[in-house]
Amino acid sequence: MPKRKSKSVKVIKFISKLIYKLFYYIFLGVFYIFKGIYLGIAYIIKKIKNKKTKAQDNKEIKNNEESENKEVKEEKIEVKKGKIKNDPEPIDFKILKTKQGDFNKFLEKVFTSNSTIGIILGARGTGKSAIGMCLLEQFKLKTNKKIYALGFNANDLPTWINVIESIDDVDNGSALLADESGIEFSSRESMSDKNKFLTNLLLVARHKDLSVLFISQNSANIEINAIRQADFLILKPSSLLQKDFERKKIKDIYEEVQEQFDELKEEKGLAYIYSHDYRGFISNSLPSFWSQKVSKAYQGFKKE
Repeated sequence: MPKRKSKSVKVIKFISKLIYKLFYYIFLGVFYIFKGIYLGIAYIIKKIKNKKTKAQDNKEIKNNEESENKEVKEEKIEVKKGKIKNDPEPIDFKILKTKQGDFNKFLEKVFTSNSTIGIILGARGTGKSAIGMCLLEQFKLKTNKKIYALGFNANDLPTWINVIESIDDVDNGSALLADESGIEFSSRESMSDKNKFLTNLLLVARHKDLSVLFISQNSANIEINAIRQADFLILKPSSLLQKDFERKKIKDIYEEVQEQFDELKEEKGLAYIYSHDYRGFISNSLPSFWSQKVSKAYQGFKKE
């Protein structure tokens, strides 16, 4: 009996061990099957993602190349050289009446400073564009600054002036004349992208070594931040009702010197300079390349 019992125990143990190993290998097989399925799915998903990422990268590269090509093309369209062959010549500024300071020191500071901001105001036909171009001609003659003009026709200007359609095209260390800034940068559109850019441009002008001149018939047309940043004003004779619509500070300056404007009204190129370094009346000759077409830069402009 003891021997039979011993054999039965051994058989039971053997069967139990066999069943255990069977379930173990079944479980292990199921585990590896699911693991293989999981790894296969993960691999497929990764391949799909890599394919999408590569496609997006190729698309971005293509878009960047198209954007760069477009920018180069736009630059070629917007930045135009003047068409007239001309060498800049000295301008004859005549001092008519000095109230304060030295005009020649004022001019020297304008041309030797890394950055200046000036505003030219006056009635239609009083020579605002002429004196603006005179200053540009002297910038070219006396400095190494690159010369830009906004709002002019390249056919009417010398080859050393770069005519642009956007202030984005102005390089650092340049001199810019913007004609009729009251149209291009209207205070009625002070939240527009142009005015935001203009305000930022004036605020950082000295850091970018920019010398900027704005021409307008009336200071009320110019965004207030542009006036706040001005280093000097050049006031041409005003029209009958112009002073009534000027910003208060400009109106006060006009009223202060109106008697002298009346006395000197027969002087061609009459202008009043208002700055820390000089206050007084001067007149200027015309730029060496001058024509009446230059002063009518916006004659075909229609505001949308």
